[in-house]
Amino acid sequence: MSKIEEKLADKAEPILGFRPSSKVKRGRIGIIISIICLVYVIIELIKSGVIDI
Repeated sequence: MSKIEEKLADKAEPILGFRPSSKVKRGRIGIIISIICLVYVIIELIKSGVIDI
């Protein structure tokens, strides 16, 4: 599992501008990013009609 995570981190580094690590994912920044992504996904599902309010 750690080898896969290392490969993904190597691929994401040029795009993000920093190397994602387990510490970032478990820290405050990771929680904030997760919440933003979740909100974005919910908004897109509502727009596409998958979730009907």
